[in-house]
Amino acid sequence: MAVDTLDDVDPKYGKKLSYERNFKAPLWRKRSCTDVPCLLVFLVFLGAWAFVAQYAFRNGDLNKLVVPTDSFNKKCGIDSGVLDKKYLFFFNLDKCLDPLVPITGCPTPQICVNQCPQETFIWDVMKNQMSEAELKSRMICITEADKNALRTKDDMQKAINAERCARWYIKSAPFLNRCIWEFSQKTCEYIPKFLLQRSARDVSHVLANATTNFDVNNEDQLQALALTMFPEAQPLVAKMNVDPKLTAVNEESNSQCNRRETVIKEKMMQTDTRLAKFIGNIIIHFTNGTHEAQRVGENVVEDIFNSYLVILTAMLCTLIATFIFIALMRWLAAPFLWTSIFGVLVGLAVGIYYSIKKYTFYHREATVPQHSLNLNSAVKNILQDERLWLYLSIFLCVFLVILILLLIVLRSRISIAVALIKEGSKAVSSVKSTVFFPIFVWILFIAAIVYAVGVGLYLGSIGKNSFRMIRQLDANSLTGVSQENCICDGPAVNYTVGAACDPTTFEQNCYIGDTTLFGAFRQSQRTPCVKTMCSFVEVEHTTLVNWFIVFNVFGYLWLTFFIDGFSDMVLACTFATWYWTFKKKDVPFFTLTKSIFQTTFYHLGTLAFGSLILAICRLIRLILEYIDRKLKKYDNALTRAILCCMKCFFWLLESFLRFLSKNAYIMCAIHGKNFCSSAKDAFNLTMRNFLRVVTLDKVTDFLFFMSKLLITGAAGVATYFFLLNNPSIVQLHYNAVPTAIVAILAFLITTVFFSVYSMAVDTLFLCFLEDIERHDGSPEKPYYMSKQLMKILGKRNKTPKRTA
Repeated sequence: MAVDTLDDVDPKYGKKLSYERNFKAPLWRKRSCTDVPCLLVFLVFLGAWAFVAQYAFRNGDLNKLVVPTDSFNKKCGIDSGVLDKKYLFFFNLDKCLDPLVPITGCPTPQICVNQCPQETFIWDVMKNQMSEAELKSRMICITEADKNALRTKDDMQKAINAERCARWYIKSAPFLNRCIWEFSQKTCEYIPKFLLQRSARDVSHVLANATTNFDVNNEDQLQALALTMFPEAQPLVAKMNVDPKLTAVNEESNSQCNRRETVIKEKMMQTDTRLAKFIGNIIIHFTNGTHEAQRVGENVVEDIFNSYLVILTAMLCTLIATFIFIALMRWLAAPFLWTSIFGVLVGLAVGIYYSIKKYTFYHREATVPQHSLNLNSAVKNILQDERLWLYLSIFLCVFLVILILLLIVLRSRISIAVALIKEGSKAVSSVKSTVFFPIFVWILFIAAIVYAVGVGLYLGSIGKNSFRMIRQLDANSLTGVSQENCICDGPAVNYTVGAACDPTTFEQNCYIGDTTLFGAFRQSQRTPCVKTMCSFVEVEHTTLVNWFIVFNVFGYLWLTFFIDGFSDMVLACTFATWYWTFKKKDVPFFTLTKSIFQTTFYHLGTLAFGSLILAICRLIRLILEYIDRKLKKYDNALTRAILCCMKCFFWLLESFLRFLSKNAYIMCAIHGKNFCSSAKDAFNLTMRNFLRVVTLDKVTDFLFFMSKLLITGAAGVATYFFLLNNPSIVQLHYNAVPTAIVAILAFLITTVFFSVYSMAVDTLFLCFLEDIERHDGSPEKPYYMSKQLMKILGKRNKTPKRTA
C-alpha cells in the first residue's frame, strides 16, 4: 500500500515530527479514461452533425424565410398577383419601430412593389406644384384599381386621407426585400436655418416656408424637408451614411454647413435614434400622449449616453464588491444568515399581528360591498372580507410554527451548512480564476446556439413551396369571405378553393367571371382575380430533411448539456483539489488549468454519457409538448389528463437527473470513476445524509439569494445617490434610468459569481461527507476538513506520536 509522509513541528518542543499514513486522498489516485465508448459515440455524432450542417448550407436558401408579406397576406414575388413584385413598401416605416410589432404586426399599410421608390414624394408640398398626371405617376397606392380611380386632386386627397395611397415617401433601397429609406450625404447643404429649429415650429408653418424655398425636383431638399416634417423618421436616419470622422475632416473646407451637420448628427445620435423611438413607443402603451412619450424616450436615451461612464464605473465597483463580499463570507456567513432568518421570523410575526387586527376590525364593523363592475372594486371587496384575514392569519401562524420547529431540529445542520459556506468562500478566494471561468463557458454556449440556429434555419428552407387556392376574408360578406366569382380554365380548370395550386398557372388561367348577358363576348378582356389567390402555405420538407431537423434539435440539447456538465466538472475538480490538499497553502497555482486538462483528457466520456441522458429526457418532453399542441383541436379530456401526467413525470425525472448528474460529476472529479459508478456513489452518499443535503440546499439557496439582493440593492442605491448629489458631473433628466440599468447588470454579475460559489459549496459538501465516512482522525486517516467543521461535529485529528 502506498505510504505518504507528512511533516509537522511540535509546538511544545519545537522538534520536527514525522508520521506515516497509509491512506492516499481520492483525488491523487492515478486516473484513467472513463466511458470511452460514450465519447466515441459523441464524436461520431458531432461528425454526423457537421455533415447535416454542410448539407443544409449547400441546399438551403435563407431568402425563402425572409420573404416579406404585404397587408393582404401575400408573399411578395411568390404568391399569385405579386409574382413580379418582390419588394415590400411601407406607407409609414416609422410605425414599425413599435415594440409590440412582433406581436401585433406593423400598423401601417404594406404593399408589394416591383421596385423601391427611386425618388422622394411629399404630397403636401407637391400637390400645388405638379400636374395631376405627374402626381398620379408618383403616387403609390394599395392596389392598381385605387391608383387608376384617381382622376382629380380631390380624389387623390381622399385616397390619401383614407390611407389607400401613401402621403409621402423617401427614396429607398431594398434590404432583405424591404424598402428602407435612403438619404443623401449632402443633404446638409440644402437645409435652411429655419429647418434646424423644427421643434419650435408647426408642420403647417414648415410647409408654408418650404413651398416658397424648396425646389420639388431637388432630391436632397425633399429628403431634408421630409425629415423636418416628419421627425419620427429621424431615428431611421441616425448613423446611416455619414461618418462623424469625415465630418470633422471636412469642417475647415465647409465650416458653415458642416457645423450644422455636426449638430444635427450629434443630436440625432443622442436622442433621435432607434432606441429612443423604441422606448418612446413602449411608453405610449402606458400613456395617452404620443408626443410626450416620444420626448420621454429621447430623454431616456440621452441619459443612457450621458451616464455610460457612471454605469461602467458602477459595474466595475460591483464586480470588486462582489468578490470582496465572497471573501468576507467566511466571517459574515453566520451573522448574515441568522439575521436573515430572524428577519423572516419578525416579518411573519408582524404579518400575523396585522392579519388578526384586520380580521377583528372587519368582524366587528359591518361593511357594504362595492357594487361597481371594475377591478378596483373587486380588489376592495376581497380585502374587506373577514374570512381572507382569518385564513391568512392561520396560514402565517402555521408557517411560523413549522419554521421555528425546523430551526430547532436542524440547528446543528444549519451550523454545518454555514461552516461549508465559509469553506466555499475560502476555496473561491484561494482559486480566484474560477470566478472568470463562466465567461469561457458562455462563449461555448453562444457558439453552440449560433451553430444550431444557423443549421436549423437552413434546414427549414430546404424543400418545395406549397401553395393553396384561398379566398380573402371579407367583413362585408354574409359568409365572412369574399364572394368573388373567380373562374379557372385551361391547365387550372381543376383548381378549387382549398386545393393545391401553382401561382404562375393560376395567374395565367384564372380570372373574374362575367355572369352578364354579354360576358361571353368579353372573354378576351379578362380581369385577374383580386380576392381569390394562389397563396403560399409552407415549405414542404422531405422525410430526410424532417429527420435532419430532429437530429439538429437533439444535437443542440446534447451539446448544451455537455458544455454545462464540462463547466460543473472543471469547477468540481478545482474545489475538490482545494479540499483534499491537507495544507491549504500548498494548493497549486494553476489548479483551474490542471482541472481543465484533467477533465478534457480523462472524463469527456463521462460528460457525454450524462449529457446524453439529459438530452433524451428533454427531447421526450419536447415531443410531448408537440403532441399536446396537435391534440388540442380534439379537446379530449382523457388525452389531456394523460399528457399532463406524462409531462409532469418527465419534468420531475429531468429535475432528478440534473441533480444526480451534477453530483455524479463531482464524484467523478473526486474518484475518477465512470458515470454509473459515480452516480451510484453520489446517490447512496446523499441518501445516507438526506437531512444534511436538504438543509444545505435550502440554506445556501436562501443565503445566496439574500446576498445577491443585498449587493444589487447597494449598487442601485449608491448609483442613485451619487447622481443625485453630483449634478454637475452628470446632467440627467431621470436619475432612475442609469440606476435601473446598474441594478439589472449588478444582479447578472452577482448571479455569475454566486453560481461558481454554489458549485464550490456543493463540491465541498460531498467531499465533507466522504471525509467523515472514510476517515477517523487517526494519523493514518486524518480528517481533511477545517478545524471549524471538526469543532461543530465534535471531531479532531489525533496528534501523532513524537519520534526521537
